[in-house]
Amino acid sequence: MSPNSLENPFHISQLNQESPAHLMKTHLPSAEAQALTEALGEDEPSKSEPQQDLPPVLDISMSGKEQKEVEKEPLWIKEDYIKWAESFGKDEAWVNETFKFQPDGTTVVEEDLLLRGTKIEQLPIGLIEVTGKLIVDNNPSLKLNGYPKRVGENFYCQLNDLSSLQGMPEEVRGFIGFDKSNLSSLVGLPRKVTGGLFLSNNQLENLDGISREISGSLFLGYNKKLTSLEALRGVKIGQNLWLRNIPATTIPAGIEIRGDIYIHQEQRDLIVDAQAKGYQIKVIMS
Repeated sequence: MSPNSLENPFHISQLNQESPAHLMKTHLPSAEAQALTEALGEDEPSKSEPQQDLPPVLDISMSGKEQKEVEKEPLWIKEDYIKWAESFGKDEAWVNETFKFQPDGTTVVEEDLLLRGTKIEQLPIGLIEVTGKLIVDNNPSLKLNGYPKRVGENFYCQLNDLSSLQGMPEEVRGFIGFDKSNLSSLVGLPRKVTGGLFLSNNQLENLDGISREISGSLFLGYNKKLTSLEALRGVKIGQNLWLRNIPATTIPAGIEIRGDIYIHQEQRDLIVDAQAKGYQIKVIMS
C-alpha cells in the first residue's frame, strides 16, 4: 500500500492535478470509492379604494430571502458578464451559451460551470443557480459573494485563499470541497451536506460551524492547528471520518458515524480516546 493510499481522495498536490473522480478511484479502496461515487386573475379593486403601488414581480424561482438580497444590490447586466468573461479569455458568445438570463435580471447556468484557474475574483452578482457542477479551484483572489445560491451537483473550491465560508452557496446537492483554502472558520457551511465534505489542509483550530448532517465522509486531515473536535458532538456522518495528522488528542462522544474513524498510528492519544468511547477505528500505518 502506498503512503498516500488512505489520504483524502481530493487532496491536490502541486504535482498532481488529476480530476477528483480519478483521484477517488486511485486512492480509495474500491468499496469506499463506489460509495462516494453514488453519494454526487383577481377582480379589480373597488373604485372607492385607493390602489397601492406594488413592487416589481421577481422570478418565482427565488426565495423571499433571495429576492431581498437582489433588491439590495445592483445585478450585473450582460455587459458586466461579458467583461468578466473576457478577463479569462471567454467572449460574448460564451456568455450567451452559458448563462440563461431571467426576466428579473438574474441568471441560471443549466450545465456545469468550470472556472478552475481562471483568476476570477468573484462570481456574477445575480447568478442564482448552477444546475450541474461548480468548480472554482485554484483562484487565489476569489472571494465568496453569496452567488450562486444553489448548486445542483458538486461544488469544488480548493486551493484558494478564503479564510471564511461566509457567502458560499446556500444549497449544494453533492460533494463540497475546500481543501487547501486557508480556512480558519467554518461559519457559512450549510447545515446539511448531501455528499462528502472535504476540509483537509486548512488553518482550522476548531470546528465551530460544521455541518450537522453529512451524507458522505468528512475529511479533516492535515489541519495542523486543529486541537478541538468538540463541535462534532451530535453530528451525523454517513460514511467515514478522517482525522489523519491533526494535533487533537480527544474526540467527543455522541458522533453518529456509520463508517470508521481513520487515524494515523502516531496519534496514540486520539486512538486510545476514540476506542474508549466505542468508535470503530482504522489505524493508518504509513
